[in-house]
Amino acid sequence: MRKSGIALLPLALLAGCAGYAADYWKPKNSLIAPQLPRYGVSAEQSRCVGERLTKNLTVWQLRQLADIARRLVPKAGNPLSPRDLAYVAGLVQDPKVGPEVKATLDACGATSAAAPAVPATVPGPAIPQQGTTPGLEPGATPPQALRWIDLGAAATGQRIAIDITSVVMTAEKREGWFRLSNPGEAAPSLDAYRLRVDCPGRTITPTAARKYSPDGKVAQHEDYTAAWQQPLPIEAGTVMEIAWKRLCE
Repeated sequence: MRKSGIALLPLALLAGCAGYAADYWKPKNSLIAPQLPRYGVSAEQSRCVGERLTKNLTVWQLRQLADIARRLVPKAGNPLSPRDLAYVAGLVQDPKVGPEVKATLDACGATSAAAPAVPATVPGPAIPQQGTTPGLEPGATPPQALRWIDLGAAATGQRIAIDITSVVMTAEKREGWFRLSNPGEAAPSLDAYRLRVDCPGRTITPTAARKYSPDGKVAQHEDYTAAWQQPLPIEAGTVMEIAWKRLCE
């Protein structure tokens, strides 16, 4: 199974590179324009937002923004807002994108538009049955490259990533599936944890765990009991602090 995955990797990368190369033949605004209405940016504001972003961001930065922005799916009755676009822009690995998107939305008057009555959320995954993955047909392989967003590395070299499709946001909390890449290891761990991040409280609470098989399917899933769901203080310099900063600040 591992051999098959390794053999297919160059083809997947080649397809991705071809797609990105094609971006340079299109108008820059076409990269982000389709996402703006999804985030409640009006037609009048979209022109301002598109012009400013295409002026101040590169094609590659716009591609990163568009790739992350399109992955969030609004919960029924709770549409996405410009504030949600500013939030996901902060998850882009290029540090210039987040501040530029926020400044652009402010300058174009998009963030002053009426906010949704309920805090914006992205639906988390349902508890999977053995051998299944939420949102996919049983046995299907999830598009891992499109789901996991690297949040950064601690001084130890340990990295942390979040499954962007699993994120649930409220006014004070963020929750989603996280996994780690340990120093010296070529691939992320097959273990993942659902963590609830309390932004003002500066704590992280584990709520569930799962193990992936080498081909990316969910092999095991366990919800933690109430006794295990205890808030843990975030220690400085750890990957938990990186997760808190990226999701809350």
